[in-house]
Amino acid sequence: MTVQYQQTSSAPSRVIVALHGWTGNADSMQPVAKTFGFSDTLWIFPQAPYSASPGGFSWYDGDKISGWKHTASFSLLDKLVQEQFENGFAANDLFLLGFSQGASLVLEYMVRQRFSMAGVIAIAGFIHDKKRFVRETTPESKNSRVLLIHGEKDQVIYPSASEKAHKLLHESGYQSELQILQSSHKVPLKAKSLIESFINLATVPRLN
Repeated sequence: MTVQYQQTSSAPSRVIVALHGWTGNADSMQPVAKTFGFSDTLWIFPQAPYSASPGGFSWYDGDKISGWKHTASFSLLDKLVQEQFENGFAANDLFLLGFSQGASLVLEYMVRQRFSMAGVIAIAGFIHDKKRFVRETTPESKNSRVLLIHGEKDQVIYPSASEKAHKLLHESGYQSELQILQSSHKVPLKAKSLIESFINLATVPRLN
């Protein structure tokens, strides 16, 4: 398991697990964290467990015919989440953020949990199997807030993918917000203020 960590204070009050896109690695999302510059945050950058055929790494194994498998990816996230719980963070301190294929995985992971987390941010994401997604949602996960962000000019994953995800989440009982920005297939700088507001709204101050 390849994981990198970065924290912006000596005693961070929240955790953001940031998942890269297809063919990315543990370094891919670190520039995003640096650019955003969120205070009091522990960033965690896991590397996907499957090899991608062009090089780099993938959160899914398989194909459209045989089906998309994510068992190893879920196991990796389970370990990271449990690690943070053991370190004293609570579920309402935990955020998952993903880009592209990583965005798909954080949505898939969130709906199957037996707890609700502070929030999920999915940028330029999609849902593979919509029927299975709805079928496997858990009642315990439905207080997890969701922020979907997509570029209007995205030619890799069309913004309609996030629009469909937003509708599906809403119909399944999740509090979902969708923001379409003027950008292509990337994490847009304009997303910083949206994500910061989303995170700060979800964060509950700790009592000493």
